[in-house]
Amino acid sequence: MYLEPYLLTGPLRIILLFVLILLIHRIVSTRISAQSALNFLVPTITLVMAAVLLGSFILILIGIFDLFVIISIIIGLAILAFMNLNFNQPLKTQLRKIYTRSLLYITIKLEKGQKFLDRDNIIKPKHKHPEHGLSQYHRNWQLAIGLLLPVLTYISRSSLFQEDVYTLSSSWFSKLNFINGISAHTWFFQTGEMMGDYLLINLYAKLTHITNAQALQSFGLLESALLSLIIYWLVFKISRKQAPGIFAGLSFALFYAFLPINIDLIAEHKSVFTSLIIALPTMYFCIYPQSFSFNRKAKFYWLLTLFTAILLLDLFVGVLLVFPYLLILFIFKFRKNFRQITQIFLAYFFSVAFIGIIYGAAALLTKEDFGAFILSNFYSFDTYTYNPHLVAPFRDLMNYYQIAAVVFLLIIIYNYIKKSQKWLASLVFLSFINLMIGIYQLDTGLVDLDILSQVLCIFIPIFFGIIVNVMVNLFSVFNFSPKVGTRLEVVIGTIIIAVLTISTFPRVATLNFKENKTENMVFEAYSKIQSGNLPYSYAVVNALPYFSFSKNSHYYYNYDYFNNTYIERDRRFNRYKDNLQYLQNNQDIILPETMFVFVYKQIQESNQGKKAVVEKQRDLTLERIELLKLKGRNVDVYYEDRNLEVYQIENRERASNINQLLF
Repeated sequence: MYLEPYLLTGPLRIILLFVLILLIHRIVSTRISAQSALNFLVPTITLVMAAVLLGSFILILIGIFDLFVIISIIIGLAILAFMNLNFNQPLKTQLRKIYTRSLLYITIKLEKGQKFLDRDNIIKPKHKHPEHGLSQYHRNWQLAIGLLLPVLTYISRSSLFQEDVYTLSSSWFSKLNFINGISAHTWFFQTGEMMGDYLLINLYAKLTHITNAQALQSFGLLESALLSLIIYWLVFKISRKQAPGIFAGLSFALFYAFLPINIDLIAEHKSVFTSLIIALPTMYFCIYPQSFSFNRKAKFYWLLTLFTAILLLDLFVGVLLVFPYLLILFIFKFRKNFRQITQIFLAYFFSVAFIGIIYGAAALLTKEDFGAFILSNFYSFDTYTYNPHLVAPFRDLMNYYQIAAVVFLLIIIYNYIKKSQKWLASLVFLSFINLMIGIYQLDTGLVDLDILSQVLCIFIPIFFGIIVNVMVNLFSVFNFSPKVGTRLEVVIGTIIIAVLTISTFPRVATLNFKENKTENMVFEAYSKIQSGNLPYSYAVVNALPYFSFSKNSHYYYNYDYFNNTYIERDRRFNRYKDNLQYLQNNQDIILPETMFVFVYKQIQESNQGKKAVVEKQRDLTLERIELLKLKGRNVDVYYEDRNLEVYQIENRERASNINQLLF
C-alpha cells in the first residue's frame, strides 16, 4: 500500500481542527498558560486526548456517542470557559453581570464601528507559572523542531509503504470492523482489544469527515509522527538540552536498522503506540507534578484521567509498564516526596478500580470470562517480530544495549549523588529501560516479547537521547557559551544522524506514489465512492473479503447475486418504477439509486481451480454489464486503473452523489 495524496486529508484536517480549538480557547479564556511552544503543546495534546477518550467512553456507556453530542459538549465547555463562573458564589448574580457586560460590549463595539474580535481578544494576561520557563532561543528551536520532526517521520514511514502487507489483510478488515462497531456502541470483550484506540480512530474519521478506512490507514502514520515529537519533548525535558532531544526524535524517525520495527507492517496502527502518546508525558508528570499548572486537587483528577485513558487504550502499557515504572519512581521519591507519590499511586489505583468495576460488571451482564479477557490483552494475536533490516540480529543488539544501559546507569547514579534534582528523571527512565531490556533478555514467557518489542521501539530512542545527554555533559568541561554549545551539539549530531541514516536506511524505501498494486486501487476506489456518495443510497458489488467496507456505509452484494438475480430485478423495477403503489407493495424489486461493480482485470490467485472459477465469474459479470448497456441503462466507468475497473450503474439520476444532490 502506498501513501496516496488523498490519505493526507485526515492528518491535515485534524491539525487545522486542533489549531482552531486552541484559537477558540485563547479567545474565550481570561488568562492563558505561561508555558509556551512544546511545553504548552505536548501537555495540551496529552490532556485533550485523555479527556476526549474518557468522555467518549462514558458517552458510549450511556448510549449517546454521536458527533452532534460531542460538538455540543465542546461548545458547552467553551461557553463555560468564556463565562468563567465561580461555583462557590451565587450563579444568578454572576449570570446577571455576564448579561450586562455582554450587552455593553456589543453596544460599544457597534457604536464605535469596531470589529467584535481584535488584538485584545488574542493578547491575554498569563497565569503565573515559574516552572521551566523557555527563553526565546529555545522557543524558536522547539517551534522549528515541532514543525519539521513530525513531517520528516511521516515522510520516512510513508516511503516504506511499498513493503506493506497489512492493508486489506484479514487483520486490517478485523480492525475496520472494530472501528465501524464503535458507531453502533459495540465495545466490550473484543479478544485482545481494549477498544480505546478504535474509538479515537472512529472519532478522528467523524471530526475530519473522512471514511473509517481512510482514518485507519492514515492513523498509524499520524501516531508515529506525533510520537517522534513527544520523544523529542520528553528527552528535552529530561536533559534540558536540544541535541539529546533531537537525536532521540530522529532516531525513532530514521534509525530502522537499530529498532525492532516491522517495515512490512509500517502502515499498521498500534494500540501500544497510541497509549504511549499519553503514557510518556504522564511518566514525566509523575516525576515532576509541578509541571502541571494546576492546584493539587486538579492534579489528582488529571492524573486519574490520564491513567484511565492509558488503560482504555492498552492494558499491557497500563499495567505491565506503568505500574513497574511507578514502583521504580517510588524508590527514588518516597523519602522526600511521600505525599506526592502517594497521590500518584492513589490516582493510578482508582483508575484501575474504575476500569475493573466497569468491565467486571459488563462481564457479569454478558456472562463473559473476565479473567480470560484480561489475559488476552497481555499477549499479541496478530503481532510478530521480523526485522531482517537490522544491522545485527536483534538479540545481539539487545546485548549491546544492555551493556551500554548498565554502564551509563552507573555514570548517572554518580551524577545523581552530586546533583539529585538535575539527574532524577534520567535515573528513573534509564532504570526503567534497564528493567525492560533485562526482561527481554531473560525471555521467561511472562511477558509477550512481540508487544515488548513494540514498546522498545519507543524507549530505545529515549535511551539514545539519555546517552547523548550524558556524553554532552562529560564534555561540558569546555566552557562554551550556551548558544555556541547548542549549535555545536546540533551540528555534530546532524552529521552523525546523516551518516547513520544514509548508511542504514532501508534500501527498499521510495516515494514513488505511482506504483499500481491491486490493494492500492481497491482502497482508493472505495475512498472515492464513500466520500462522494450519500450513505445507503448506493450498493457495491465486490468479493466477500471487502464486505467490511460496507458496514455503516452502503449495501453490499456479491457477484452471484449480481450475475444471477440482478438482471431480473432490474427488468421488473424499470417496468414499474413510475408505479408508486406497485413499488410499495413489492419493495423487494426496488434497486439502490446507484450500483458500483468492481471488475478485476487480472486475478491474483495461486490455486488454478479457484482462479478459473473467479475468471468465469468475472466474465459473466462483464456480460451482465454489457446487457444492461444494451437495455439503455445509464452505465459508466467510475474508476479505472491498470488492474481494476469500477462500473457505475445509475438507476435514479442525481440521487446518490452528494455534490449533485446539493447543487
